This record gives sequence, structure tokens and C-alpha cells, in this order.
Amino acid sequence: VYTGVDIRQKKALPVAELHRLLYDDPKSERLRHTQTIAALMFQFCGMSFADLAHLEKSSLDSNVLRYNRIKTKTPMSVEVLDTAKEMINQLRSSQMTPSDCPDYLFDILSGDKKRKDEGAYREYRHSWATTAKYRGVPIEMISESLGHKSIKTTQIYLKGFNLQERTEVNRMNLSYVRNCYVTRGK
Repeated sequence: VYTGVDIRQKKALPVAELHRLLYDDPKSERLRHTQTIAALMFQFCGMSFADLAHLEKSSLDSNVLRYNRIKTKTPMSVEVLDTAKEMINQLRSSQMTPSDCPDYLFDILSGDKKRKDEGAYREYRHSWATTAKYRGVPIEMISESLGHKSIKTTQIYLKGFNLQERTEVNRMNLSYVRNCYVTRGK
């Protein structure tokens, strides 16, 4: 049975593409707006678009975002980095909404639907997770930051290391063993 998740296809962007996406000038206001959304998702520990779109104004408490993931309902907390503050203010919604409707933090969703009508979830890339993995962050920390209940879920989204990186690790391991033996043998 196909569940819609292909564990063989890793969805993280290579770091050079990620840098281009987050920092190169896209040359249009509409794309700059999209770039800001992507940058916030990355700075919020790889937050999914669905979670970002559904953030309510009450989710932002001083310097911390507190919310429940749309997909799993897992409670999450993310500290807002200084670099994200201006972006939040740039995208912040100024709309007034009825009390029985969501008061969204950003102007992504209209907030004119009652809370029970909310739904929908989209696939997203876990470039933040893969970047953290490449930097040596323990998979347990990555998994917790993404709100995954299982490390196996996190591993599905992580891009693997390429041959050159694996070869370098192999060389370092061999060198470590060789040097360790020489040092102890003397």
C-alpha cells in the first residue's frame, strides 16, 4: 500500500540551493514575500508551511512561538531568533477577525472560517533538518525540533551524505585507527 511518502526520495535542498533561495534577490515583490516566508520556516527549525500558515497571534509570546503541529497535534516551542523579528513584523496580519475564527499571525490564510473548518496539509522539504544533520546535530535533537514522535520519521526526511563525504569519514576513521595503534604501540 502506497502511503504517499516515498522514503527513497530525500527532499532536502543542497546547502548552495538553500542559500540561493534564502538570500539571493528574487527580483520581484511577490517572490520576495515568498522568500520571507521560506526564511521564516527555516528559522523556525524547519517549520512546515501548514504550521506557519496556521500560527495565531496568541502563539507568539514575547520571544517564543508556542503552537501545536497541524499534522500531529504535537505541542511545539520555538525561540524567535533576532533575524526573524523583522520578517515577522513585515508579514504580520493586521486583520480583525470574529472571536470564533482564528486570529492568524500572518496574512497567509484569511481567518474567515470557523476553527473546526481548518484542514489541509502539504508536503514540505526538511532542509533545516538536513543542514543540522550535516553540522553534527544529534538526530534526537533534530527529531524533537521537528515535532516528530519517532526518529524513524525524521530519518525519512533527511538527505543522505554523498560519496565524497562518506569517503572523507572513511579516511578519518582509518587514520584514527592507524594513529591510535601507533601511539599505543610506542
